[in-house]
Amino acid sequence: MRDAAKAREIADGVVLVHLPLPMRPTIVNVYLVRAGDTWTLVDTGMNTEPSVAAFRGALADIGIEPRMITRLVGTHHHVDHFGTSGPFRELTHAEVYLHPLEAERATMMVHIAGENTEFLRRHGVPDVPPEQRLPPPSRFFGTWYAPAEPDHLLADEDDIPLGDGRSFEVVWTPGHTAGHCCLLLKPDGILFVGDHLLPKITPHVGLWPNGPENPLGDFLASHEKIQRLDARLVCPAHGPVYEDHRRRARQLIDFHRVRKLAMLDRIRRRPLAAYEVALDVFAIAPDNRFQVFAATLETLAHLELLRREGRALRTERDGVVLYQAR
Repeated sequence: MRDAAKAREIADGVVLVHLPLPMRPTIVNVYLVRAGDTWTLVDTGMNTEPSVAAFRGALADIGIEPRMITRLVGTHHHVDHFGTSGPFRELTHAEVYLHPLEAERATMMVHIAGENTEFLRRHGVPDVPPEQRLPPPSRFFGTWYAPAEPDHLLADEDDIPLGDGRSFEVVWTPGHTAGHCCLLLKPDGILFVGDHLLPKITPHVGLWPNGPENPLGDFLASHEKIQRLDARLVCPAHGPVYEDHRRRARQLIDFHRVRKLAMLDRIRRRPLAAYEVALDVFAIAPDNRFQVFAATLETLAHLELLRREGRALRTERDGVVLYQAR
């Protein structure tokens, strides 16, 4: 391969390809898995010219004709994972696999009008003039997001035969998104984890409008679940491949346990809205609308789990939802 930094074989017939992103994190990992004369692509990157060029270059380096890729499997619908699924299906004529909840969200992305000001106001976020609000995803991402309509809908414990004795076991891991799926390559014991088990950071887990009611509870349960798998190598979407998925899952569970305790401490003194807790716990800049939005939703996920655990109470004052420790 001409550029080992962009594509390398990490196991027999499993190639990691680094694709550039125009934002942080600056790289997303996608994976090519060989089975006989065909290949399966796990995630697609973002639909930008540098990313598509990098992928085509990697295929040329490896010696893969696009038509040899017969499956595109998305771990979830986010733009850096599924954004090029449409163009890549046209390029390869591959069949596309995605969980139905992710397919639904991919379709919804083009219909979201912008930030939900009523939802944010209800959780304590101050109003701003219209020109300072977050734009709709369709305008923000533009051509970067070109999702394909899936040919096959994934379900937990599905077995996808790849050929030559290899198959993917689908492991539904909701939390980061409602339909996020990991894929266990059998019999190799290689686990493709998308954003679920990142080696150095935790993914965003937020309580979104019209989303699951307890996303952090789902995320933590998914980490308990994934520890029951037998895997020898973990392939994340961001960061290096690593071993011992059980250890990393326990670390992430502990991380969110500590974060919940930090938030519980903030609401012991007086009732607070999610935004007020977020300002303190995440140390965000109040004038950065994206940070405010993301941190408030993630704080809300933690506060709602504390409420479900019986450690916090939820009340309402003047149309604003408040949380206080029991």
